[in-house]
Amino acid sequence: MFWMFMTALWVVMLLAPLALLVALLPAGRDCPRCGSESLPIRSQLLRPVRRMLNRRWCTSCGWEGVMRVVRHVPVPALEVVPDHDEYDDDAVWRGERDSGGLM
Repeated sequence: MFWMFMTALWVVMLLAPLALLVALLPAGRDCPRCGSESLPIRSQLLRPVRRMLNRRWCTSCGWEGVMRVVRHVPVPALEVVPDHDEYDDDAVWRGERDSGGLM
């Protein structure tokens, strides 16, 4: 039992830095140096992990490196509702300042 625990601890000690390294990689399509869009580069070395990691090259500044792949979820359109400062009711609990001085 002791050796199984030591083996599991050893595996965690080896995999934890790799997981941290992947988590700290830049994500998305934008270049981390200049912010413009970068182009993907096909790499045989990264073929097994293509869904998680991608090699990219920036045409603006020449940066080249590995980035995490991020799946973009479409954001629903938001409706803008105008904010009215006028009150429609004559509430007694609302003071002069809140009601616009219309008492």
